[in-house]
Amino acid sequence: MNIYNIDGTSVIKQYANLTPAMRSTALYSLTGKTLSSKCECFKKSGGSKFRGTSKSVFSVTHSSGNHVAALALAANLQRIPAYVVHYHIVTLIVPISGGGLISGVVVGAKSRNPAIRVLVAEPKGADDAAQSKACGRLITLSHTNTIADGLRASLGDITWPIVRDLVDDIITVDDGEILEAMRYNYEVLKVAVEPSAAIGLAAVLSDNFKKNSRWNCSQNIGIVISGGNVDLGALWESLSRITRT
Repeated sequence: MNIYNIDGTSVIKQYANLTPAMRSTALYSLTGKTLSSKCECFKKSGGSKFRGTSKSVFSVTHSSGNHVAALALAANLQRIPAYVVHYHIVTLIVPISGGGLISGVVVGAKSRNPAIRVLVAEPKGADDAAQSKACGRLITLSHTNTIADGLRASLGDITWPIVRDLVDDIITVDDGEILEAMRYNYEVLKVAVEPSAAIGLAAVLSDNFKKNSRWNCSQNIGIVISGGNVDLGALWESLSRITRT
């Protein structure tokens, strides 16, 4: 199996529904960055794993031209401005667990644009990727402790070399930062996501990110929201915990 072959998109696109990339002026005001949140949580199964691979993660819903023309005409009739936005992502931030999602994203992204930066977001309580990257060899943790239960798996022999060689850097965040990002996703984007999916936004909002000039120099950042399979009881409890603190 050639894991660097990205031509499989044509095979799965007939089954995998397109998902939007959402932007928010409120998040721009908060971060000073243009954040495009790729909502894989809108997949049929509620997460990115439905694709079978992550090779089509960059298939943003778009228009072939007719819709743009109609939009411009309608806006003109109403005497309001219309803006057509083309995404130009400089940096991608992707959650990591066993490494399947990030492997598909980083191989696909860098095959199309070698200059793009791909960063990983990882919980501090399950930071095997960060530790592995720091010491240059695969580290497996015997114990993990994070609210992001979907990110507790460890890298494997297949995914580790891809992370080692292609991922530009790893940002670790704590559970409090993840919960805060869940709240922003819910209140600002109106998207309820699981903790594991909120970690990309948590990374951008973190002090680690803001203080690191290598990370925060990008103005256009793409964030993969990997899943929306939320336990609503746990979500309300988590949001209440933030409010109380």
